[in-house]
Parts: sequence; C-alpha cells; structure tokens
Amino acid sequence: MFSEDQERIERWCKNPDKLLTVGAMVLCSIRMQWVGVGNQLAKIRAGDMTPLWGWKLDGYTYLRDNRKWLYAKVRDARAGRISTHALMREFLKVPGLGLPKAGFMVQLLTGESGCLDMHNIEQYGLDASVWHIRPRKCPSAQMQEIDNKIRVYLALVDACGGPEKLWDNWCEHLNEKVSTFHGADDVSRRHYIYLLDLPGDNDD
Repeated sequence: MFSEDQERIERWCKNPDKLLTVGAMVLCSIRMQWVGVGNQLAKIRAGDMTPLWGWKLDGYTYLRDNRKWLYAKVRDARAGRISTHALMREFLKVPGLGLPKAGFMVQLLTGESGCLDMHNIEQYGLDASVWHIRPRKCPSAQMQEIDNKIRVYLALVDACGGPEKLWDNWCEHLNEKVSTFHGADDVSRRHYIYLLDLPGDNDD
C-alpha cells in the first residue's frame, strides 16, 4: 500500500501548485471522515471554498502564498539537503497544522514522518499531550519548544514502526472501522485518487 501509493503521489507532486493540492487535502482531512475528503477536494478544484472553513482557509491561504518556497524545501528534503525535522518545522508554520498533519504533509511528499491522528493514537495507546507545543513568550524559547516536540514526535513515529507501517496499519484499521471501504487497499488508494482527481471512489 504505502510503497506504491505514496511513491505515486511523490512522483506526481512535481511543482508548487500540486503541493498546494496536497495541502488542501490535508486541511480537508482535519476533523473530517476520510471517505468524504475526495468530494471536498473536488469542490475546491471547482472554486467552491466552503470546505475550508475558518482557520482551514487561513492555512490554505498560507500554502498558496508560500507554495514555491515550501516546494523548494520539499525538493531539498527529497535530495537530502535538509532533514525531515527541518521540513516538519516549515509545515508547522501553516495555520491549522499541528505535528500530526505537518507529519502527514511530509509523509505524502517525501515518504518520511507520519500522521499520528486519533486512529493511530487509539491503535498504539499514545498520549498526544507529549507532542503538544506550548506557547512561549520568548521567540528563542518558542523555537526550542518546537524543535523539542518535533524530536519527540519523530521518535514516536519510529517507535510505531516508521512511515510505511503507520500508513499501512492506519488503512487496515480504518477499513475495519468503516464499512464504506472495499478493503485496506481502497483506503490507501484514495490518497492518490483524491489528489490526482481520478474517476470513481471519491465517495460512496
């Protein structure tokens, strides 16, 4: 699942505008059932921005305005010029993205990190408070807090088996919980079906 579907997304995302589409999908996935994300992304493609309510629209605006810079950073990470940690830091600047969804962006775009969302928290018995970034008054202290929590988060991703195991187990777990899907492979395929706007399976 991960080895084929993530690689296909990474091959497809070859310019800043496609990175913006990835970001839109990640924003749509926040507090939204995965089965409905495809329809939300289709609305955005058609110019209907209603799925991006409140701070989701703030996040999309930031991604749109900074997509060239962020795509350059993704290319640097793919080439090994910057670390996964450094790329996570860049995506944490997007309004609305905490560590799990910043991790999801990095996972989709580079195959590293992962999304420790409510399903993975349930599966692995995790305590999300350990990666909560607390606000600090001093800018240097805030940066240290962010870097410390990124290190904690990435260590937990590794402890859970790494990006591939997290992705594949998440797909299996969601398939077991939601009868709409046609197997774990279907859950996984929807990542690129939604992004590439392929016919069928956007929603059932």
